[in-house]
Amino acid sequence: MIIVFSGTGNTLNCAQRLAAMLGNEKVHVLGAADLRNPEGAFLPLRENDRRIIWAFPTYSWGVPPVMVSYINKVKLPERASALEHFMLTTCGDDTGYTDRQWRRLLHRRGLAGKNAFSVIMPNTYVCMKGFDVDSREEAARKLRESDDTLTRIAKVIVSGGNDILVRGSFPWIKTAIVYPWFRRFEMSATPFRTSEACTSCGLCIRSCPMANISAGKDGRPAWGEHCALCLRCYHICPRHAIKYGNKTEGKGQQSLLHAGDLPTE
Repeated sequence: MIIVFSGTGNTLNCAQRLAAMLGNEKVHVLGAADLRNPEGAFLPLRENDRRIIWAFPTYSWGVPPVMVSYINKVKLPERASALEHFMLTTCGDDTGYTDRQWRRLLHRRGLAGKNAFSVIMPNTYVCMKGFDVDSREEAARKLRESDDTLTRIAKVIVSGGNDILVRGSFPWIKTAIVYPWFRRFEMSATPFRTSEACTSCGLCIRSCPMANISAGKDGRPAWGEHCALCLRCYHICPRHAIKYGNKTEGKGQQSLLHAGDLPTE
């Protein structure tokens, strides 16, 4: 079983490819009901599941807050502790100590993490200075190279082996200092707005994994208080009309992978 939180589709894309390599492992994509009310959710295990692969994007060198909440609060069956647990995270460049944070989260629930893996995928974070999407050529290169990474990950899951991670430089500083600062100061939905290019098509509303966007009085999107800052709305907008304050001015959009497979509300 692969439990997936995916914003722009990078993680879902990797989870689906890995599932095929493992023999069509079941992929469960977390929707708004799971993420907004994790204490009321049950881990969707099947009778024959032998492992759980927790799949999510790296958020500022840490586990996405919505995934932290889900792991902390989801109702676990008794046999969950007897299963093998793996981490699969996607990142634009590196992950810091995301894997250590994930292991601590599992440990608090009486679970033991076996292996942790990261896959470099096209950059999608654009809400801070110096962060933008990759060029088309760079994104294509990352996608090509991700095939080899996922093949190696599948072999470790089946036959055993070491973690496959790209931690990058200064991982402790990134995860222990930058990540908490990011969670506190850079995850508000308040800066989201639309430009005059918005046609009120509603695609962002229907696509939000948190069901956090609604139509305002003028028909344009209005963001609520349950934003995961996944940026699916920004990247999926056909008119590039969604802005995050002035921080996304001049920034690009990344083509969403498997957008049709992403859950909508």
